[in-house]
Amino acid sequence: MPTLHTFAIALHVLFAASWFGLALALPALARSSMSGGAPGAGRVITMMNGSIVLFYAFAVLNWVLGMQIGFREQYNAWPYHTSITLGLILVLVQLFVIRPAWNRMSGDAAATEAGRKRLAMGIGIGHGVWLVIFVLMYIGRGIVAG
Repeated sequence: MPTLHTFAIALHVLFAASWFGLALALPALARSSMSGGAPGAGRVITMMNGSIVLFYAFAVLNWVLGMQIGFREQYNAWPYHTSITLGLILVLVQLFVIRPAWNRMSGDAAATEAGRKRLAMGIGIGHGVWLVIFVLMYIGRGIVAG
């Protein structure tokens, strides 16, 4: 069970990092897509959707496995519960702000510009939430007092 827990943590981190990196590339892809380039840029949104859903699924799996192997004190503390809540917010931002904004960018010029601005807002919110979750990972683990 501890090996499975370690594997789930590694996948959780991998999918969080992949979402973050893909989101960094998205503004440039949006500009390129608006000018007629980057025909496959929509695949990045699909990969981001998958990454963030798997990120959250592995976060929940970490909690379940951690509770089973004796990390009750760590997983029932406020930093973990706050992170789980923020992780859900990040999933919702991806699915209900970033993805629809990207889809709006294929219309007329006004809709495309509105979609681009909403996309930038969603990515900014997502990166901010992601960074707060990242800091919360270290609270109470002997690195930052909890």
